[in-house]
Amino acid sequence: MGKWLAAGGVVLLVLAALLLYQLKGATTVDAAPRPQASQETSAPASASAPAVHAQAPVAAPVVVEDPAKPKKITTDSDAFFREFDDVQPHRLMAQAAKCYNRGNRVSDFNAKMKLTFKDHIVNGEVTISDVKMVESTLNNPALEACMIKAVTGYHWHNDALPDWVQDDMLLVRPERGMKKFTEENMKYEGSGPEFPGGKAKEPVPAERPPTE
Repeated sequence: MGKWLAAGGVVLLVLAALLLYQLKGATTVDAAPRPQASQETSAPASASAPAVHAQAPVAAPVVVEDPAKPKKITTDSDAFFREFDDVQPHRLMAQAAKCYNRGNRVSDFNAKMKLTFKDHIVNGEVTISDVKMVESTLNNPALEACMIKAVTGYHWHNDALPDWVQDDMLLVRPERGMKKFTEENMKYEGSGPEFPGGKAKEPVPAERPPTE
């Protein structure tokens, strides 16, 4: 009987040892540090940066030209020569001619005055500036001053002309090229087509010789 009790005590000790060993193993496993989540793990979609939506390019405003407005010509065109280069000298000469009348004549047929200035075209408006008399044989200061004033204050308009600035000159010959622009000449009603505004006389039929 004593032997069986001793054997049972040994078995109980063995079972207690095994139980203690298993408890220590479980505690060790639970105490082991758990691996932390990697810091490189991507953040949730809700925390990500807001998406950038590409915007469609803004179209440039369409400029609608007024069909009633004349189209601008270029300075290197034949139209510019007709509309400006060939017109400006005649217009300025006509203004200077207003100062030349019966009581304000020059005796020298070849007398002349040369003016230099700048032409300005802005929005179709034509003006001149910096008018200077660089040469004169008129020997008439009052006439010279009157012509310079008349030319400087003159302006005219043509919507087809482009914006432009250029140096220019005007040669005034009172007794030659300018006489046709004088008020006296323009109002003259003479005979023949050579007089502006005049009426040519009816041709007189030649007399026939008497018949026998």
